[in-house]
Amino acid sequence: MAGETEFNQETQTPDNPFDSLISRTDSTTFKDVDWRARIRPKRGGEKFAYGLVDSKGEEQKDSILKPLQDRGGIVYPFTPDIFLQASVDYNEAQQHGSNYPFYTFISSRPTTLPITGVFTANTIEEGQYMLAVFHFLRSVTKAYYGDAAVTGGYYGTPPPVLLFEYLGEFGFNKLPVIIRNYNFQLPADVDYVPVKFKGTTTMMPTETSVMIELAPQYTYRKTRKRFDLNAFTSGKQYNQGFI
Repeated sequence: MAGETEFNQETQTPDNPFDSLISRTDSTTFKDVDWRARIRPKRGGEKFAYGLVDSKGEEQKDSILKPLQDRGGIVYPFTPDIFLQASVDYNEAQQHGSNYPFYTFISSRPTTLPITGVFTANTIEEGQYMLAVFHFLRSVTKAYYGDAAVTGGYYGTPPPVLLFEYLGEFGFNKLPVIIRNYNFQLPADVDYVPVKFKGTTTMMPTETSVMIELAPQYTYRKTRKRFDLNAFTSGKQYNQGFI
C-alpha cells in the first residue's frame, strides 16, 4: 500500500508511520513537509474538543483524548482513499421547437469529502490512539445540550468546525470542515486488544478502517470578503482554505 511506511536510508528500518515526514537528500533541496491527512480542532478550541475542560470551564488534567492532543488531531498513519469532486448547478431552459437546451449558471460548490483509511493497534501507544480517535468522533459530532450545558453557559453550541489538512500547501490547506458522518469499522476477522484508561479496559481491533465524511464549512463573511477568483486561480490564495 502506497504511503504505509517511510524507510530510513541509512538503517533501512521502517520509521513510526505516525512520525514519518517527507525528506529529500538528493541534489534538490526540500523542506520537511508533513503531508499526512489530518483533522484537527481550530486554534483556541483544542481544550473543548479534547475534553480538557469540564462543564464549568475548569481545566482537567486527564482526558481520554490526550493522545490526539499530543499528535495534533486525527492523523491517518497510512495513505487514505479520498474522492475529490465538485458540483456546478445550471438551470436548463427549453425553448419550444428547439433541438438544444440552454443553460444558465446558478452556483458552484465543493461536495463532501469521504476519507477512508486504515488504523492499527499493534502497540500500546497505537491502541490508546485508536481509542482516542473512536471517542473523538463520537464527541465532535454532538452539540452542547442538557443541564450541564446550561450550567456552563454553552447550551445550544453546535458541533465544532474543524480543520482538514492534506498533501501540503496547495492540497488542502487549513480547510474548514464539519463532520457529516463517520464509519468506524469493528471487523470480526481481526484480534482485539485491551486498551486501558484510568483503570478501565476497552477492547480495540488490531486493524480497522475508518471513514469520515467531511463537508467544507465557510462563513458568509469569509466568502464575501476574502474570496478572489483571480487570486485563487493564480495560486495566491493557497492559504485561505478555499478548494
